[in-house]
Amino acid sequence: MRLEDLRLEDLLIKYPLDAVTPSKFGELLGKSTNAIDMMVKNDKCPWVEMQDPAKPKARAEKYIYIPDWNEGMRKAFLKKPPELRHAWLSWLGL
Repeated sequence: MRLEDLRLEDLLIKYPLDAVTPSKFGELLGKSTNAIDMMVKNDKCPWVEMQDPAKPKARAEKYIYIPDWNEGMRKAFLKKPPELRHAWLSWLGL
């Protein structure tokens, strides 16, 4: 099968959850939890807060929304010129 014949959906690896904790996200990306916390603080990744509505003063938990992260990465990758997008294939002899 030629690379040109592949659809983007054929190349996607899907995670079974839409949102994960910063520590799990860091594990997936190979970054520390502190690095992910800084990304959240600086709005460098899509995140949501979850809080018990019965306890408005309780600490809220943050979760990283993976589908939006993946979409942003996909857009950034596809924006690159084709020769840069496919340069890694030369390492595989393709």
